Amino acid sequence: MITEVKIEYFKKFAAQEFKLGDHVVLAGPNNSGKSTLLQALAVWGLCLQRWINERISAQSKAKSRTGIPISRKDFTSIPLREMNLLWTDRDTAYGKEEKGGVEAGDHKLIGITISGKERAGEEWCFGLKLRYQSREQVYVNFMDISGNAAIEIPSSAKGLQIVHIPPFSGIGAEETRYDRGYQNLLVGQGKPGDILRNLLWEVYQRNRDDWSSLANEIKQLFNCEIVEPKYTETDPFIVIEYRVPGTKTRRNLDLASGGSGFHQVLTLLGFIYARPASVLLVDEPDAHEHVILQRQVYDSLRKVAKDRDCQLIISTHSEVILEDTSPDQITSFYGRPHPLNIDSHRDQVREALKRLSSLDILEVESGKNILYLEDESDFKILSEFARILEHRMTCFLDNPFVVFIHGHEVREAKAHLFALRAIRPDVRGVLLLDGDNRSLPDHEIGTDQLTILRWKRYEIENFLIHPNVLYRFIQGPYTDLFSVSKKKKAEEFLTQRLSPESIRNPLGDDDYLVSIPASKNLLPQLLENVGIHIAKKDYFQIAAKMTKDEIHLEVSGKLDLMVEVLCPKTEMNND
Repeated sequence: MITEVKIEYFKKFAAQEFKLGDHVVLAGPNNSGKSTLLQALAVWGLCLQRWINERISAQSKAKSRTGIPISRKDFTSIPLREMNLLWTDRDTAYGKEEKGGVEAGDHKLIGITISGKERAGEEWCFGLKLRYQSREQVYVNFMDISGNAAIEIPSSAKGLQIVHIPPFSGIGAEETRYDRGYQNLLVGQGKPGDILRNLLWEVYQRNRDDWSSLANEIKQLFNCEIVEPKYTETDPFIVIEYRVPGTKTRRNLDLASGGSGFHQVLTLLGFIYARPASVLLVDEPDAHEHVILQRQVYDSLRKVAKDRDCQLIISTHSEVILEDTSPDQITSFYGRPHPLNIDSHRDQVREALKRLSSLDILEVESGKNILYLEDESDFKILSEFARILEHRMTCFLDNPFVVFIHGHEVREAKAHLFALRAIRPDVRGVLLLDGDNRSLPDHEIGTDQLTILRWKRYEIENFLIHPNVLYRFIQGPYTDLFSVSKKKKAEEFLTQRLSPESIRNPLGDDDYLVSIPASKNLLPQLLENVGIHIAKKDYFQIAAKMTKDEIHLEVSGKLDLMVEVLCPKTEMNND
């Protein structure tokens, strides 16, 4: 069993260590490095097997060599256009002063070191270094536990059989027989579906008990029966069909007639039974499957791996798989890859997979805290208020991390912040609610890291109800008969709709100003009455006409509370 992997300068990772158990789930967003780890293990296994084969066929003097060249066409574990794509940022040599004691131009060696432990408790360690030679070739050296050139291979490492199953890629209408070398080439090109029939044929030919087990798994999962494969030299294509009991047609259906989930599961089982492995690497086994099937397939994979004493390492985006996995078996790829240890950490990763966009991940990784608002109109008006007041909160609003809840259940904000904590545990948030949103007490949705604020007035647009500001906006920059007429209409409208106290003291807390939804029951009618047609998201243009002394004190108070949470003091000092 592999217990630890150390990687240097390989694709996503310039330097990274991973602790592994007998069952490991790699969870995280796209391009976070999950596949890089699986590929590193696959490359280590391919290079080791190539060295073993070379030593078996080599002359006696050559058997003492500690390395071998491998060409791109023989590098079947990863699809590559040229060999420098294996290196982090494609840098195959050190730059000037990049590393102490190393000259510019010296080879930058990829390192993949694997440590393991046998059931009897014996530990071993074996590594390799890849040196770039040309776009078509690399040279591989093997290292022992002390980092010296290795001549002998630890028996435990020599017996390790690593099988990598990339994500399913579709299936062709026909498939002829391929030898193992060409099958490996197709898999390395990310085309496992192109050898599905070959895998099933090999299972059927080599072990009928395995074939029966595979067919039984498919019957339980899909309620269909796999027909025994057919292949003859006169007909160069492998024929595999299935039948569905209880349907009107009695004719068998070709394998290609099945759905993508059906093909995905067949491919997984085909690899498991056709390629006996001591380490099975499965990339996204949940692809193309609905949630119920994801759980069933995951259970089948674990069962077969346990029966075959096989270490299972899975890369996934599936919330279902995470839910069914103990936290100590999960490695999170949110932030720097790290193992989990308690249920709440697993739940955070599961929520992150479900809720977070790529932009969310970038923002929280950059160190930002988060502001939750009702909608875009709130954000634009708030930004105008902060600008006019010359408030410190502009440091956040000019480059914000904001999520709009759009009137959804406010617990969504809490769940979203919980998910962000999978990436940065110390992230903090502010949830600013309309004054009408009082049905749920703060303590039911709050957390230590989520500050909840509510407007005393119905909504942020209520702070725009200031007669002088509205007249200024409606009349515009020019004073002519047309603009004066519009202003007069506005005065008549507001006199009829607002209480005398609201007109006399627009910065007070008259019941009318507090209780009405201004964006629905006042501002649209006012603007329509004077012939101005703008959407709610453009009401910030009214806010832009305000002066400091026309902005309610509650606004500056809320901005003060927000800046304390959202803008770290160090950031404020830098500004």
